Amino acid sequence: EKLEKMAAPKISETVARILALAKPRYANNKWRRPYISRMQLSAIRRELIAQGEYWPRKPLRDRSADKPFKLKKWEREKPIRLAKIEENMKKMPEMIAEYRKKRAELREQTRKKKMKSEEDIYLIATGKKHTDAPQWQVFKDNKKK
Repeated sequence: EKLEKMAAPKISETVARILALAKPRYANNKWRRPYISRMQLSAIRRELIAQGEYWPRKPLRDRSADKPFKLKKWEREKPIRLAKIEENMKKMPEMIAEYRKKRAELREQTRKKKMKSEEDIYLIATGKKHTDAPQWQVFKDNKKK
């Protein structure tokens, strides 16, 4: 008895004919438009429902069979990126120690480059170049060339 109550009533011949006329048809290797437009169909449907005729509802589509949305690239790759970040965060103390070691070596190299030679120190202290020959002889030698 419960199944009979739940089962939808049968469609009358007029409703079945109207529904058939509202569908597009394939004829002579072409798709032809329906005889009844959607607007006309909705008007006819309202009239028949008002007269007490049964009009079937459209069956709901099974959306689980549909392909999932593609999403944006950053949304698709977010779990991969987060896993990579977590992995790198575990390595972070080692990376920091390595970075500090490299920076200390670079600092040491630049200090060695900046260290002055004896001549530079003499020039800074006296304002003269450190040579054995008197200054006027160096000047004459440069003029001859």
